[in-house]
Amino acid sequence: HFGSRSGWRASLGELHMAGLADGQQVGKEELLQALSTNGADDTAHEATTGPNHEEAAYTIQDVNLDSDAAEDGIDPGLQEYLDASDDEHEEATLGIDFNELDPGYNYSQEDAENRKLIGGVLSSYKPTAELHRTLGHQRTNKSQERLQHEHVAKIRAADDAKIALENEEQRLRALKKQAAAGQVADQARLSYQEREVGKAWDRLTLAEKARDAAELALLRVYGDGVAAAHEAAKDHHTGKRFAKHRQHDEVRRARQDIANEEAWQQEASDRERMAAAEDQRKANDAAHHQQRGQQRLKQAQAMQNSNRQLAEDVREARFDHDAQRLLTLKATMDGINRKIQSQNERKDKANQKIKEQREEKKQELLADGKNPYEVWRREEMQANKEMERMRMKAQAELRSEKLLEQLMVEDTRYKKGLTEAKNKREQAEDFQRQVGRYAKEHKITSYIRKMTIGNVDVLDPTGTALRIDPSKVTIQKTHAFGLGRARTEEIEKVNRAVKTGKRKVEQWKELRARNSDDEAEAEPPPAAKMAQFARSISGDGGSNDDQEEEEGTEASELPDEEELGEKKLWVPKLTKLEEQYMAAARERQKQNICSVQRCLGKEFTGDAFLAKPAVIAFNDFEPGKRYRQVVEVTNVSLTFNQFKLLPLDDKVKDFFEIQFVPPGRMSAGVTRYITIWFVPKVSHDIVTTFPILAKTGRIDFPLRCTTKKTILTLTPQDADANPVINFGPVLSGESSDRTLVVKNTGALSAGFVVEPFDADSSPDKFLEMISWKPEKSEFREHGSSTIFFSFKPTALGTFSTALRLSISNGAPGDANFEEERRIIVTGSCLDVPIYVDQDEYDLQTCIYGHTFRESITVHNRVSVAMKIQVQKPTQIENELQLNTTLAYIQGNGSQAIQVKFSPKENFLDRYPQYRDNTRAGVSGAFRIPMRIVGADQVLPVNTAIIGTLTSNNISFLPNVLAFGRCPVGSSVQSRLIVVNESALKQRFAFMRLPSYLTVQDVPSDVLEEEANNNLDTAGGTIAVVDGGGDGTFGVLLPGERRQLCVTYSPEAATEMNYKIQFKAITGTLCVRDFLVECKGQGVAETLSFSETQVDMASIPCDAMSKDSVVMTNMSKVPQTVNVLVPPFKVSGLRVNPICCTLAPHESKRLQLEFRPTKEYVDLLKPPVKEKAAQPDGDEQPAAPAPVGDDEEPKEEEEEETPESYVSKLLTEIRDNGGRRWDEAEAGTVHASWRLAVCMKPAGSESKDKKSKDKSTIYYLGVNTCVLPSVLALEPGRLDFGEVTAGQRLLLPLTVTNLAAEDGLQELHMEALPENQCFTVLNAPRAVGSKPFQFMVEFKPQLVQIYQCTLQLRTQNTRVQVPLRGKGVRPVLKIEPADGVIWMGSVVYSKGAKDYTTEKLLIKNESPFELKYSLETLIRADPNHTGPLPFTLTPASGTVEANGSSAVTITFRPHRPLALFREKLLVNVPNQKEPTFVYLYGHCFKYQAYAMYGMDFSPFGRPDAKSKDAFVDSLAVGTGSGFSAGAQFEHPQAQIKHFKLEFEQGESLKTLLVGASVPPGTPSAPQDKLPAITYDFQILPGEFSSMFTVEVPEGSGKPDKTAKGPVLPGKPSLKVAFRYNPPEETSLALAGTSLDLLGGIGQWITCQAKGILAGGFVQPGDASTQELIIELRAYLQQI
Repeated sequence: HFGSRSGWRASLGELHMAGLADGQQVGKEELLQALSTNGADDTAHEATTGPNHEEAAYTIQDVNLDSDAAEDGIDPGLQEYLDASDDEHEEATLGIDFNELDPGYNYSQEDAENRKLIGGVLSSYKPTAELHRTLGHQRTNKSQERLQHEHVAKIRAADDAKIALENEEQRLRALKKQAAAGQVADQARLSYQEREVGKAWDRLTLAEKARDAAELALLRVYGDGVAAAHEAAKDHHTGKRFAKHRQHDEVRRARQDIANEEAWQQEASDRERMAAAEDQRKANDAAHHQQRGQQRLKQAQAMQNSNRQLAEDVREARFDHDAQRLLTLKATMDGINRKIQSQNERKDKANQKIKEQREEKKQELLADGKNPYEVWRREEMQANKEMERMRMKAQAELRSEKLLEQLMVEDTRYKKGLTEAKNKREQAEDFQRQVGRYAKEHKITSYIRKMTIGNVDVLDPTGTALRIDPSKVTIQKTHAFGLGRARTEEIEKVNRAVKTGKRKVEQWKELRARNSDDEAEAEPPPAAKMAQFARSISGDGGSNDDQEEEEGTEASELPDEEELGEKKLWVPKLTKLEEQYMAAARERQKQNICSVQRCLGKEFTGDAFLAKPAVIAFNDFEPGKRYRQVVEVTNVSLTFNQFKLLPLDDKVKDFFEIQFVPPGRMSAGVTRYITIWFVPKVSHDIVTTFPILAKTGRIDFPLRCTTKKTILTLTPQDADANPVINFGPVLSGESSDRTLVVKNTGALSAGFVVEPFDADSSPDKFLEMISWKPEKSEFREHGSSTIFFSFKPTALGTFSTALRLSISNGAPGDANFEEERRIIVTGSCLDVPIYVDQDEYDLQTCIYGHTFRESITVHNRVSVAMKIQVQKPTQIENELQLNTTLAYIQGNGSQAIQVKFSPKENFLDRYPQYRDNTRAGVSGAFRIPMRIVGADQVLPVNTAIIGTLTSNNISFLPNVLAFGRCPVGSSVQSRLIVVNESALKQRFAFMRLPSYLTVQDVPSDVLEEEANNNLDTAGGTIAVVDGGGDGTFGVLLPGERRQLCVTYSPEAATEMNYKIQFKAITGTLCVRDFLVECKGQGVAETLSFSETQVDMASIPCDAMSKDSVVMTNMSKVPQTVNVLVPPFKVSGLRVNPICCTLAPHESKRLQLEFRPTKEYVDLLKPPVKEKAAQPDGDEQPAAPAPVGDDEEPKEEEEEETPESYVSKLLTEIRDNGGRRWDEAEAGTVHASWRLAVCMKPAGSESKDKKSKDKSTIYYLGVNTCVLPSVLALEPGRLDFGEVTAGQRLLLPLTVTNLAAEDGLQELHMEALPENQCFTVLNAPRAVGSKPFQFMVEFKPQLVQIYQCTLQLRTQNTRVQVPLRGKGVRPVLKIEPADGVIWMGSVVYSKGAKDYTTEKLLIKNESPFELKYSLETLIRADPNHTGPLPFTLTPASGTVEANGSSAVTITFRPHRPLALFREKLLVNVPNQKEPTFVYLYGHCFKYQAYAMYGMDFSPFGRPDAKSKDAFVDSLAVGTGSGFSAGAQFEHPQAQIKHFKLEFEQGESLKTLLVGASVPPGTPSAPQDKLPAITYDFQILPGEFSSMFTVEVPEGSGKPDKTAKGPVLPGKPSLKVAFRYNPPEETSLALAGTSLDLLGGIGQWITCQAKGILAGGFVQPGDASTQELIIELRAYLQQI
């Protein structure tokens, strides 16, 4: 709604602006359809949101349009309709027939009154049909109002279109004048302006069509609007009548309330006077009791202090005791833990040892072709089986021992049983003797002697005594005992009884200890018990002497357990006659128990005894306490009677103690008292009887014991015993209180909780209106509790809900009480008669100098008319006006009060009372309170008009834009700051901008950077401000400070002085114009670029993009050009050339290269710093270095935050003329650079300083963009590292499609250079959701560095992968250096279980890794059924740079053989010389061995030629036949006959003597073997003098014998045999030379003997080995 003509015009201007901005062709039919649709939407929107902040309530009759409307373009017919009144029109149709809403009912006034007074209750209820009719009237009024506003808006749109047309035509005329004068260089501008004029005509046509359509639509609803207004007036009249009736009711009710209030006040004053007197009395009593209480408190505190000190001592003692217990427990636990840890450690060591042994044997088992785990499992099962056998054996032995022990125990038990049987027989015989008459008389005599004074059995032997008093002739303990007056005889008797009791206790202790030692035997009763039992049967207590004698006797014979039964006393077996007598006695007793009482001819019936109380009740008992009840029993029979107590029920008899002395016969009316003690143990009720047996029969007195219980009574409650809280009707704004009284008649309190049902479900509105307290408390025992409920309604209507009352006392047993009740809460709320629609009417934001309207509708909900008056606010001339301030509201009607608000400047300063203090932080906030008083209503109606006052000013900084000098073809930018000083948003537009001026927004990232760095906002602060978007149009938010970038691009070398027209619209008000002055000067250009802005191709990371620009020297002198390129790390740009000289009119190409790297993309991500290592706890931080006298202390560098890091980089980018921003959502990185190109005349350095003024700076714009990678490469760079020349290394390259949802990426690859030794082994293919992997091979040919780039491309992107590698030659060394490794000798064992190991160390003395493999060149004697004799672990591997690797060599011979040897090659590529390893080993059946002498040195294939495989493997010995028991046996390796032949000139021959490692090596070596010795001697003979023996070689003087030990596993000893021929070799005889006879001689032979003793030998063989050595040499005789 529009509150004034200015608001109307502002809305029309807004619609005109919308029409100018749109410029689309819309047909009439489409426009009408849109209007109908928008009308329905607007109606729904207005019904929900209320009036707009710039609108006031507006009705048809309140619109007063004068002749200005005609000027605004309003049709005269429409103006006549708007000026007309409601009475001049009749009903028209809008598609609604008000008389046909309900055909079956005629709505007359009488019917309406009857309907509203149904049951005598005033009601404003409307039936559905009438309600629909009323709503139809309202919709009609709303529709008419909406059409009026739309018509006004269309008028404004047409006016704006007309103005725009005039502006365009004016521009066209100006261009035509310039064209006629020849000042227009571009004819396209003229044609373009002509098209703009045509478009303006089209927009004007559309606007006028829309205006006419709106006017027609408004005229169609004219009649319906009049009818709707008439019906609204009728509804208003009906409401007034209801208001009048309601007023009378309110007056009557108010008078009655006043009378009740006065009576209540009088009663309250009386109560207060009485309460004051009672308080005074209580205060006096309280003072008296307080004084006494203080005295008692002092005494109690003193006692408590002593008790507290005693408790503290006890607590300390307990604490010390507990601490000692904890310490003991900790020591015990520590000991147990140490024991467990030691056991676990021993177990782990054993398991580790087994594991190591198994690892050593694993290769051996694998070499034998066995499954190690199967073998180990079999061994475990065998060990378990052996353990089980040993356990069974031990168990059998234990069973035999237990059987023997059991037999011994049974023998002892049997003998003891015989003794017991004998004792039982003796006891039976003694019992028979005691039961006899003589025994009885003897016992009686003994008893009399014991009890009489003087121990006599006859009290009066003469018979002369007249009277015998028992107290004088017997010794009895009287009441004087214990008071110091007892006789000596009494004291002595008590002492004897005490001594006798002590002796019995000691005897029982000994018996209990003796029985505990023998658990297998039952406890036989002592003889004293049997004797006492016999005396009890006979009725004789016996004498003291007899008791003492019986205590010392042994146990007598008892009857068997079968006769006595379990825990039963033994009784003698009755004879048949005794059994008959016993049965007859029982029958007589049964007949005599009860009988019928007759007296004087009357027969008594009923209970002979009555109890007082009639019910023996123990109420409210607590377990563990003791209760007493005295029962008075009265004989109410006719004559004498008697009774006895019968036992209680077995279930409850343990809880009662009865004190009762049998009274004997009782006369009628005699009473007797029975004391009953009740000691409850559990919390359960007892309902039973207390039985007595009278002569007339059994009588049961009720006996009831009940626990403490909770018994509740709730008031008020309904018929179903549910508590009810009924608040009744309550007026809105008032409250009502009710109480719920709960009386607990029980002796046990119970807690309760009041809470709503289903608290977690949707909230109940009624629950928010009611409250209760307490919500959680308890019902005291024998008391009353009150729960207070309060109802404060916040909404109208009738409400009801239910609350849950949960009660629980938490008691155990039968006293437990848990119950849940439902509290029904009801109430209703009635509203006041006079009310308004809203508590606050928000005008939202109001602008100074404009008029705003609001309609406040006051309603009367009663049927009688009521008078209202506006008390506040008072009217302010020309600013605040109310119409009307006094009115009558008809029953059930309403009255609208029009508010017109036209604030002026400083309104709140002149009227500070209207400043809104609740919104202190809001500038211009106002609140105008409004109070409306009804004549018959006590409560006033309060509402308020609120809003915010503001202006529509806009300020510009700077006021004048000075661009300065700018070359033609270049641009100069200047910042313009536009500040919105209004609290409303303002739409703005720069109008009629010339072609050389453009306006753009400053990008948001530039503004953030400037704000973070506190930069000056003057032009040139940041070089690149592009990308902000068009700034010609926009919206200024309230208080917004917008920065715009105005660019001046001169078209000619002329001066520029222009004023920009700036228009702004505040909300929907009219337009306001501003002017901004611009000044500048265009100059001629010197350097020309083919493109001043270069947009580099968008590429992903690690790709490259190139572009070029041609620059031309436009001057007539040579110019030196220097391009200032930003650092590569922040820009990724390279320019070539950077500096050059251009001749006049010379052109040169400038190449730009953009290569974004990962570091460039992540430039703004702060690096993650590693935390400095913290010093250990014992280490002290290093002291700071001392500062010298001349040195200043260095300031500690502050830790750089991520924000400061990013700010530093952005500052660096800005200083180099760039701007960078990242779009996180798109994953792109953008940058824009202004490359400074400095130009000055060539050779100007040698001239004077004035030549520097000729330097000119041009700028070249470069935009770059890094796209998110479509393909991900893992790794991004393939670095093969150092690879041995000639070797091959493969590395994978994984390509992943990061945009698989966009489809396949067709992968293509460019060829790699052939001389770089890189090869891609597989072809490319399409990459989808699954990654694709390339395999790249690097095989260097030479020792050098290789590198190239792998180019990959798809239809969407391209990527590059750098390839790099280096060919190297490693340096190999081994230990031992000669490569000869002697593995020793092994005793032959079947299965090749024994073996030896040695280490080969491979060293890498180069700074890069070395790969090796051990290859066998000459293989030792092979094993065709098992592992090879020599095995290597590992056979290949990699040695780190400057490192080493150990290879384990295992020698495991499979057959006896004197010599195993094998040659290995350490294969390392690209070595200058090969490296070999030579392995030697022996295997014999005997531990001591001898063999021909040899040197362990490198050998070749001829040296390693072995025997024929067939001959070497022939069976010998017992295995050579074909018998069934034959065994295969290898040829003997042990040599016992040696032939040593000395060649001519040779004097030394050797043998090797050694000892193998002990059998079982290394798993279980046999260490306890005889020592191994050798003994060699030259046997006597013809030539024995020429031979000697020496062991070892070079150890001493050669002799005829040599003895010594041989160590197992050590290197062999050399046995050296030397030949010493005669030294005379001259061939001269008698001066004649006989050289021709030289060499003539003979071969001589000598034998030597050797004995090897000790060590391991095969079973059945001799313990020594005898060796025969035949020495043969050539003896020259001539």
